[in-house]
This record gives sequence, C-alpha cells and structure tokens, in this order.
Amino acid sequence: MARSSTIPLRSVLFFYALMTLAAGIWIYAARLPVTLIGIEGLVEAYFLGIALFVISLMLSAKFQWAKELERLFAEVLTPLSWPVIFLLALLSSVSEELFFRGAAQNQFGLIPASLLFGLIHFPVRKTMIPWTLMAVVMGFLLGGLYIYA
Repeated sequence: MARSSTIPLRSVLFFYALMTLAAGIWIYAARLPVTLIGIEGLVEAYFLGIALFVISLMLSAKFQWAKELERLFAEVLTPLSWPVIFLLALLSSVSEELFFRGAAQNQFGLIPASLLFGLIHFPVRKTMIPWTLMAVVMGFLLGGLYIYA
C-alpha cells in the first residue's frame, strides 16, 4: 500500500465514496435523468484518454512545467501498486462522472459543471496550476461527450 507521507489512501477512498453517495442522493432527490453512454461513447472516451496521454507525453518532453507536474504525480503514485493505482483511477472516474456529469451538469449545465470540475482539482502548489486548467478543459470535453454520445 501507500506510505502515509505520500498519499492518505483511506481518506481518498472515503472522499470518493462520499462523492458517489452525494451524487446518488442528488440525482435521486432532483429526479435527474442520467444517461449511460453507449459503446460509441465508451470508444470516444477511450480515444480521448489516449489523446490526453499522448499530449501529456509531448508536453513533458517539451516544457519544464509539464516535467515538474509529471514528477509531482510520480512522487504520489509510484509508491502505490498497479492494482491500487487502477482502483484509484476507477473510483475517481466513476464518482467524478456521476457527480459532475450525472448531477451537476444535468442540474446546472455544461459550463458550471466544467468549471466546478476544474475547481475540485484546485492546485495545492503553484506548479499544479496547469493541472487545474487541464481539468477545466477535460470537464468541457467530457461534458460534451456526455451530451453528444
């Protein structure tokens, strides 16, 4: 598992569990329509993820700020095992999509949900500002995919 100085794994899991619960209650209480994307949407989301990965590699090769961001994430993730990293990625994606697309976007629209998505990725260090900006962009891309897929 993770070293306590690197990532508070139980806290992260608890946070995503709370986010999922909050999204479920919000969706149910507001009677929001939640549409699961079909296979086409999954394929598009897969290619969006691959594109983001390739863009990240290209940015890291070219810009110091991207190298520093990569180093910061490696510092947090490399002590973790691959199954734990996969679990974190799965939990974060499911809970964030339920909350931001299923609840927030269905209630308030694409722009507020995407900006809120960026805010939850608020930088704790100045070097993480590009990560926050990328989260806003991804919020719009994922929100658009949710609308059109």
